[in-house]
Amino acid sequence: MTTFNFSLLTGDTGPLVKGGRPDRLSIPVQDHTPMLTSGDQVLAGTLIATADREGEGDLHAPLAGTIREITPYLMSMDVDSEDRATPQPSPPDGGAVLKEWLRKQGMDVRHLGRAATLIVNAVPPEPGISIYDPLLRDYRKTLELGLDTIQRIVEPSKMYLVAAKGNRANAFANCTVMHVAPTHPNGLDPMVIKAVTGQETLPGQHPENAVLVSVKDLYLTGRIVETGRPMTETIMTIGGQNHLIPVGTPVGFLAAEAGVTIQPGDRVVMGGLMRGLPARDLAQGVEKDTTGLVILRAGEGLEPTDNFCLGCGECERRCPARIMPGMISRCAEFKQFERAEDYHIHSCIECGICSYWCKAGRPLLQYIRLAKYELALLAGAGDATPEDQTEEKDAQ
Repeated sequence: MTTFNFSLLTGDTGPLVKGGRPDRLSIPVQDHTPMLTSGDQVLAGTLIATADREGEGDLHAPLAGTIREITPYLMSMDVDSEDRATPQPSPPDGGAVLKEWLRKQGMDVRHLGRAATLIVNAVPPEPGISIYDPLLRDYRKTLELGLDTIQRIVEPSKMYLVAAKGNRANAFANCTVMHVAPTHPNGLDPMVIKAVTGQETLPGQHPENAVLVSVKDLYLTGRIVETGRPMTETIMTIGGQNHLIPVGTPVGFLAAEAGVTIQPGDRVVMGGLMRGLPARDLAQGVEKDTTGLVILRAGEGLEPTDNFCLGCGECERRCPARIMPGMISRCAEFKQFERAEDYHIHSCIECGICSYWCKAGRPLLQYIRLAKYELALLAGAGDATPEDQTEEKDAQ
């Protein structure tokens, strides 16, 4: 019998802890074009890769060192000093100029634009992740600077701070506080947007005339403006404490710093237990949006199986998006990915609740993510020009 619950209450988690300096970084560079080659030496804050997708932030070296290896998915570098690149002061202008500057400094600005409503999400993204608590308590000035910077882009007429009832929720100036029930998945962006505006948005889409940012976004934006240095860190909950960690830090290094020994059969989960992804190995580096690190010992947690669906409907009754995860998982299992769209797969907010309640122990969330990935590949293939398709055939 499990003791896990869906509570989003965090309490007092203590101050933010600055992570140690690893000897090697493994920086994820998927959807980015590397600007360097193996053997190049870089300073902390040096541009190392430009984003391929519009509005996504560029990548910068979190620490100074030497590029060791570059693959389509990661850039490995040896850390050998603490030297930093020259800071870049923020522009005096707002709007599109400031937005592009933040993007070049590493922030994802795809969701930023002029809107009447600005929503600040202070609800924990999932149980066990408490990254917003120390920011709201100890870094108020940095948050206010980040909020002011984002306001110069969005130019809202009204603002909301959404918090889980029972957690810290000190309002900012001209900001209305709204509380939601402290239960997962109420901290996910689509749920927060619905609570404030009443709109139901698909994951990845923007609400009408509203912009949502998290407390973490405010903090990172504020730090960029304060220091003039790019975003090269993420905030993670590890062992009940919240840490400021350089992007690319190997999960094995973080586990060792926490005094944890990884045994055969253990799983290292990047993120929370409901939505996190297992690390492929201990050398894998954390990403900009990694929110936590959890070690599941062999035998702990839910063990996924390839059992057939029982048709009990438990996943449908629990699904906050009101879709049919069981049917979507069967479409993915038998590679009928396009059929999954008939069951509104793109409405899935990937909360993980369906997998938790599945009586057969099927990995429903993983099936859904697989189907979304395959559908994205199919859409990309459909967008390719005849010349692109000919070149691909010739390459094969």
